Amino acid sequence: MKAVVFTESREIELVDVDDPSPLSGEVVLAPHACGICGTDLHAPRLTDLFSVPNNIMGHEFCGTIVDKGKEVRDWQIGERVAVNPNGNVCGGCGPCVAGNFNLCRSAVLGNGIGIHRPGGMAEFVSVSATPHVLHRLPDSVSDSEGAWVEPVATVIRSLKVSGIRPGDTATVLGAGPIGLLTVQALRNCGARKVVVVEPTPMRRELASLMGADLVLDPQREDIGSLFGVDLERSTHVFECSGAKEALGLAVEIVEFAGTVTLVGIPTERVTVDSFSIINREIEVRGSIIYVDEFEEAIDCLSDKKFEVGSLTTEILPISEFKSAFTALANPTSTVKVLLHP
Repeated sequence: MKAVVFTESREIELVDVDDPSPLSGEVVLAPHACGICGTDLHAPRLTDLFSVPNNIMGHEFCGTIVDKGKEVRDWQIGERVAVNPNGNVCGGCGPCVAGNFNLCRSAVLGNGIGIHRPGGMAEFVSVSATPHVLHRLPDSVSDSEGAWVEPVATVIRSLKVSGIRPGDTATVLGAGPIGLLTVQALRNCGARKVVVVEPTPMRRELASLMGADLVLDPQREDIGSLFGVDLERSTHVFECSGAKEALGLAVEIVEFAGTVTLVGIPTERVTVDSFSIINREIEVRGSIIYVDEFEEAIDCLSDKKFEVGSLTTEILPISEFKSAFTALANPTSTVKVLLHP
C-alpha cells in the first residue's frame, strides 16, 4: 500500500509498505481523511517529538474498520470511527491514576499514533481497539468533519484549562486552524468580546466570519500599545500561533490578574519578561491535547457547533502529499489541507 512516511533521513516521502495485519487487540482502519497538522509540517525540526524513523505520519484522522483481531469484541467491521492518537495510555503512571491521561508520557512521547506508531496517511492502518483510542462517529458527522475531531478536542480542552466564563473577554493570537476553532469555541461558551490578532488577510477574514468582534493586523498596528488605551484589556488571551514573540505579546495585552493560555507549540525556545507576570499577577497556563474531550468534540461537530467546512482549504489524495504540505506552508491562501488515502 501507499503511505506518507517520515524517513530515517528525516524527510517526508510517499513509499510502498506492507498492508497491516491486526494484532489480537487491534483493528485495521481504512482512513477516509487525515488532516495535516503544523507539527507534521515541522516534523524534521521537532527532533524531540518525531524520533521514530520510517513511521507512517498522520494523527488527525477518521476511518472505517475493515478488519479486526480475534480478541476485539466491542467493534464491528464497517463502523466509522475517529482516532485519538494519544490514546495509548499506560494506565499506571501518576497522571493516568489521577485521570490526567493527556500527561501520560508513554502515550504522548512514546506511543503517539502518526508520530511514534503508524498513522492515518496511508491506505490502511492498524490501531489499538481500546475506548481511549477509538470513538464512534455518527452519520451526522461527515468523513471530512471526522478529521477535525482531534483539533476540536484540543480547543475544547484549552478553554476548560483557561477557566473562562460567560461574559469574559478574550483575545486570540493566531488565526490558523486552532485559532479559528478557538474563536468558535469562545462564542459557544458565551465570551462577551473576542479579538483576533493575525497578519494574514485571508485568515483575518475567516476570523470575522467565525465570530470575532475585532480583527487586528500586527503588521500595520502596534498591538501592545492598543490594549489598555484604545481597547480594553482581555481577561483571557489564547496563544495559538506558536510564534516566538507571541508569549511576550500575550503577557503585555492581558488584563491585570488575567490568564494567558498557551496552545500553539513553538518550534524554538521562547523567553518572556517574568516581572510583567509577577507585577500584574498574570496567570500563564499550558494546555496540551485532551483528557475526555474527544466525545465532546464529536457531539459538537454533530450538533454543528463548529463550522469546519470553510476552514478546509483542500482535500487531496496522498499521491499529492507534497503539494498538500507545500500549500499548508503558505498561510496566505491555506488554513487546513486534508489527505484522502
